[in-house]
Amino acid sequence: MEELPRRISNPFTPAFGSMPYALAGRGELIDDVLEGLANQVGDPNRCTIFIGPRGSGKTVLLRAIARYASEQGWISVSVSAKDGMLDKIRQLAHANASHLLKSKGESTITSVQLGPVALTREKQREEVPWWLDVRNIVTELNAQGVGLLVTVDEVDPNCKELIDYIDTYQSFVSEGRDVALLMAGLPGQVMSLLLDKNVSFVRRAFQRPLLAIDQLEVEEALIDTLASKGKSIDDEALAIAAKATRGFAFAIQLVGFFLWRYSRGRDVVTVEDAERAAVRSARELERAVLEPTLQELSQRELQYVQAMAVDDGPSSTSDVAHRMGIGMTNGANIKKRLIAHGVVREIKMGVVDFLMPTMREYVRRRDTSGDVFAG
Repeated sequence: MEELPRRISNPFTPAFGSMPYALAGRGELIDDVLEGLANQVGDPNRCTIFIGPRGSGKTVLLRAIARYASEQGWISVSVSAKDGMLDKIRQLAHANASHLLKSKGESTITSVQLGPVALTREKQREEVPWWLDVRNIVTELNAQGVGLLVTVDEVDPNCKELIDYIDTYQSFVSEGRDVALLMAGLPGQVMSLLLDKNVSFVRRAFQRPLLAIDQLEVEEALIDTLASKGKSIDDEALAIAAKATRGFAFAIQLVGFFLWRYSRGRDVVTVEDAERAAVRSARELERAVLEPTLQELSQRELQYVQAMAVDDGPSSTSDVAHRMGIGMTNGANIKKRLIAHGVVREIKMGVVDFLMPTMREYVRRRDTSGDVFAG
């Protein structure tokens, strides 16, 4: 049997949350936060919220910063905004800082033997509230010059435990403790959180929208990742591939993944490889990001995006309402829900645009096929 050539693993990682070889376009954001961690307590970068739609790289960015912070001596804890997050913060803080914290036993057992009779008493350690436990951890870490960073993904304004932690974090800051809090979420979820009167403190957090990545930075990421496995790319092919990503973080990994796949067995990625990768990655982006997003929308919300897709660029909200045959108040309510879903963004008063790349083209095709917007 002919021996198959050894296959080198694909260096691109188009899976949600997977750390890419080259993190394109986020260097300044990372530097801002790391500088805040190195700076004195109270630096505003220590409380930052990253905002973006699905696939914009929120989770990856949080993971990257947590890793860099750990390399700088911080203890990092990563959770999602859901029930149980407070206990998870406590447990992970204990686990990740175990080499710095004093050992605390869970119980004390004493035994007395009197002839054939043995008397045993077990004294359980008094249960400590989560906030006090975390406070004690922070106190012990800070005494050694170490800070605690907590990152919270998938911000949910309805998660009471998230509200509770933000309140506790505010107390830590007011006490001058060495802590940091990074969060990430969909635009509408973050907006709702900021409106919550119980967490007014977080309104002063730095809000960092994850915008489209510059094409030059996309090209650099593609070149560096390919080069990490000994492969180069033709200049024309590089331009085609970078343009196909539309500066969308998830799309960079998708395009790169197929560039690698279609150039298998060769040291140089060609124009033909790039063209095939552009077509295939567009289909996969639709399947993995665009379609699931649309499936979550109501019929009325779908009709709103259909009415937006008529335009070649940003849409007037009055035009959209007119096309739908509804009043401006009704239209404004639908628009608000679409912003919360991370589908559209309001550029300025009365003007909206799609937040995700290729969504307009995809909606147009789905509208023509009649399998989503009928009725």
